[in-house]
Amino acid sequence: MTIFLWCWIGLFTAVLLPLGIAMLRGWAPKRARARWSPARIRVQGVSALVLYVGGLLPAVADLAGMPREALDLLRSATTPHLLFLSLGLQGGAALSDWFVRRTEPLTDPHATQPRQRD
Repeated sequence: MTIFLWCWIGLFTAVLLPLGIAMLRGWAPKRARARWSPARIRVQGVSALVLYVGGLLPAVADLAGMPREALDLLRSATTPHLLFLSLGLQGGAALSDWFVRRTEPLTDPHATQPRQRD
């Protein structure tokens, strides 16, 4: 079980921590930068870091020797809340981008001035 926990910590640290930090700083692949606003990219980074903490917390507590009852309480209380917080951040960022796209004026590629919505 200990080997699994160390592998879990290593995998989460190798994948989510650099991804979260990079996106929090505003870095994203070109395709994502073309579709998403810079604010959404940063919120996605915060979401990745929240998911990182939520996934690491039970493994670190188990390795630290926390009593089983306290560990079960920690797992049932914090991990789902952090997972749903992460999903909520991602959904909120996506909705925010969607609303911004809906309120922007339409543009005609052949016109020099943006066209107003009717």
